[in-house]
Amino acid sequence: MNKVKRYLRDHMLEKLAVDMRFLRARFFLYFFNLIPDLYTLSPFRNLFLKWGGASISIMNAYVRSPFWCCDLRQVQLGRGVFINMGCRIEGAAPVVIGNHCQIGPFCCFENVNHTEAGDQALPVLVGTGVWVGARAVLTPGTVIGDCSVIAAGAVVTKKVPAGELWGGVPARKIKNTAPVQ
Repeated sequence: MNKVKRYLRDHMLEKLAVDMRFLRARFFLYFFNLIPDLYTLSPFRNLFLKWGGASISIMNAYVRSPFWCCDLRQVQLGRGVFINMGCRIEGAAPVVIGNHCQIGPFCCFENVNHTEAGDQALPVLVGTGVWVGARAVLTPGTVIGDCSVIAAGAVVTKKVPAGELWGGVPARKIKNTAPVQ
């Protein structure tokens, strides 16, 4: 019992600070995920993301449930974004998803590297008009150029230039994509 008391005394403030950092996002994500993800309710649901700290176009984005994020304050979603069900955004560093992007189901936007020296948070940046296939993983520091396509199941570990199709583990260039009219 003394070990528990000592642990609480020595670490309680530190643990509370971490909890408070994520409490706002988790509170509003709870209600966001509770409301049915119907197109007609999308603007109302998007308000919960905005109140949680995300930068989102309330009337022009559609995010399906369930959606997970540790910290919404670093998340920026552009106009006309579609994020399918089951996606996860870490949110420890900026995650910017540009206008008119299509994100497949169960994609992960990871932006924390765990190293021996400690955690290192790096941004994940997705350009305009990007398509990301189902279960793709974008790792810390990833930058996806405009009008690029990431194949389903790809693990992106580097910068993807504009207008290219990338796939595989780790992801590599497959071909150039045709411009979208």
